[in-house]
Amino acid sequence: MPLADREREVLTTIIEAYIASAAPVGSRAVSKFCSLGLSAASIRNIMADLTDTGFLEQPHTSAGRVPTAKAFRLYLDQVMRLSPLGDVQKRRILDNLTLAGLELDDVLRQASRLLSGLSLQVSMVIAPNPAGARFKRIDFSLLNTGLVMVLLVLQGGLVRKRVIETAPDVTADDLIACSNYLNHLFTERTLAEVRASIVREMEEARRSLNALCLRALTMARSALEHERAPASEVIVDGTPNILSQPEFTDAEHMRELMRVLEERTILLDLLDKTVNELKTVIIIGDESDQAALVDLGVITAPYGTGSRTLGAIGLIGPLRMDYAKLVPVVNYTASTLTRLLDRHF
Repeated sequence: MPLADREREVLTTIIEAYIASAAPVGSRAVSKFCSLGLSAASIRNIMADLTDTGFLEQPHTSAGRVPTAKAFRLYLDQVMRLSPLGDVQKRRILDNLTLAGLELDDVLRQASRLLSGLSLQVSMVIAPNPAGARFKRIDFSLLNTGLVMVLLVLQGGLVRKRVIETAPDVTADDLIACSNYLNHLFTERTLAEVRASIVREMEEARRSLNALCLRALTMARSALEHERAPASEVIVDGTPNILSQPEFTDAEHMRELMRVLEERTILLDLLDKTVNELKTVIIIGDESDQAALVDLGVITAPYGTGSRTLGAIGLIGPLRMDYAKLVPVVNYTASTLTRLLDRHF
């Protein structure tokens, strides 16, 4: 049953007071700040109805009420108005990400640190999965006899460097010819596709007795053998921020929360929802299907290049996070990441 206007107004007042104070909200405070002009007694009656319908709960023996996840979901979907991000904050985000340099790993780690600092919550960033990244180019440099430096560049800003061994008679000119051949053969394919085709191409090169192609493919296989990560990396910053919140003074609750933050597969599942839905996602309470996150909220947004989503960034905080202020921070950081990736890659 939908809420009446005055019930919605009382509930909104309680939610916003709880966001600010983290303390149960009493009828006198609601009467004072609510625009309805009702007495504390009338407010108490409305609060009792909201408690009966699952929008409020009464912790311990306190006279005040706190909003439930059900109340926050209604607030997020029907009431909340996002606070515009100021020019100073926008400039700080752009400057910090720009100064991180051109290595994607450095930019993502800086984005995670920046998000936790701006929000005073726990930040998460999921890096692109190398297995799904698209091959852009590969270059070889002769370091010493039989020793070659490989520079693998993937679309979206992933750069991988490693040293491999090769035949002692390989020259610098041979390496240029090998990189030209591989770049022509594999550009725009995903690494998974490249690895699958290397075996077929090597068999063809053996049949045709093409020594140069076989050498190039052998070096490519050596360069890619470590790019088999089954899951993307999740970068987490700001754990002390959430542990300092008044909601997490219970030792058992804190231990469970720390377990979740250390268990990267749980965080990866949360962020994957954004990658799959291609939009900002807010998950609260038991919507996450994780018992340790029942008193928490999660805000995530995707980033990428062009029309391709590469990963996602997000925040974890108490259920009473100030979503109106924090959603624009997450969104702008994600869109800035996307612009930087489009510019450089």
